[in-house]
Amino acid sequence: MVVYADILIVLNLIVNYFLLLAASGLLHRKVRTLRIVLAALAGAVSALYIYLPQVPVFIEFIYKTVICMLMTLIAFGIKSLKLYIKSASVLLSVTCGYAGIMIAIWHILKPDGMIINNSVVYFNISPTVLVISTVAAYLLFSLLIKIFGKEARYAAECEITLTAGEKTANLRAIVDTGNSVSDIFGKSEIIIADKSAVNALFDADDTEKQTRYRAIPFNTVSGYSLLEGYRCDSGTVKNGDKTLILQKPVIAASNTPLSDGFNAIVNPKILE
Repeated sequence: MVVYADILIVLNLIVNYFLLLAASGLLHRKVRTLRIVLAALAGAVSALYIYLPQVPVFIEFIYKTVICMLMTLIAFGIKSLKLYIKSASVLLSVTCGYAGIMIAIWHILKPDGMIINNSVVYFNISPTVLVISTVAAYLLFSLLIKIFGKEARYAAECEITLTAGEKTANLRAIVDTGNSVSDIFGKSEIIIADKSAVNALFDADDTEKQTRYRAIPFNTVSGYSLLEGYRCDSGTVKNGDKTLILQKPVIAASNTPLSDGFNAIVNPKILE
């Protein structure tokens, strides 16, 4: 069977695009469409090694790993080494899962017009079928986004800016139901952050710090506890194209360090 390079690249561009979307969903990370397209294109071009003779499995795995790391770099960037490795691992797992399903279909059903070489999948289809399949996949994905859009928003990340006096702190936060802490008086949004962020706004010897102090009760699996919180003058939350203004939010120091490149957690209700 003749393998056409243009169809090969377009097919893998589409597949990689949805694999990257799946990875970003599993990682709860919002990524710009342009970055996903560029990463998918890089992966699609790498599929040209289907023309090479069959290589050993470990060489295929190394090649796939390098390509996944490149696609991760393009799509997600490097905000922290730990987060980058985690993102690359998730994308590699999703890619290997897809390849495994395709190989199983190839061996069991043996469909006509399907070729797999060096773990690269090729379908000998006409441009018309390709366009129709692409539109159908897009419509299906759009439907899933509408159905699960609310839940996906709760797993998003956002940028937060807090102001107290003349000081400002910029936080990278994840919107997570893990932060269900709320003001018992219902007047202030509460943002849990690393202690370093609190110290950036309030000095230890700042007398005004005591006037802003708020003890925030919360429950954990180990029992009842308190968070040390401090009232800020104002704040903004940027979630995608949406910017929310916070009136006198409270920043609470987390009892444990946050990880994965985030230094704050916010309650999903803030976005409502």
